[in-house]
Amino acid sequence: MEIRPDTIVVQSRDPVAVEVDQAVVMMGLEQGKYYGLEGVGGRIWALVDEPRSVRDVCAALVEEFEVDPDVCLREVTAFLTELAREKLVRVLDEASSSVPPPAGG
Repeated sequence: MEIRPDTIVVQSRDPVAVEVDQAVVMMGLEQGKYYGLEGVGGRIWALVDEPRSVRDVCAALVEEFEVDPDVCLREVTAFLTELAREKLVRVLDEASSSVPPPAGG
């Protein structure tokens, strides 16, 4: 599965996640594993609580952090690809009219 800038991703329903001391700790029930996300990883997780394109995630991160847009896109794509492999996020169709826009955006 290839994740590209226009790929829409959203948190999977499977992991049980809680925020603890500015980190996200989750349990992947299907995988039987614990995961921890800190810093930018936790922020990416929060951004994909609703269906959102990788490009939109990066746009938000570039606004919030000092990061080069190209570097951001490359690293966020790699991070979301890993989360998708672990079944922590679901990959939806490319930007599609059937996916509702994120709230407030």
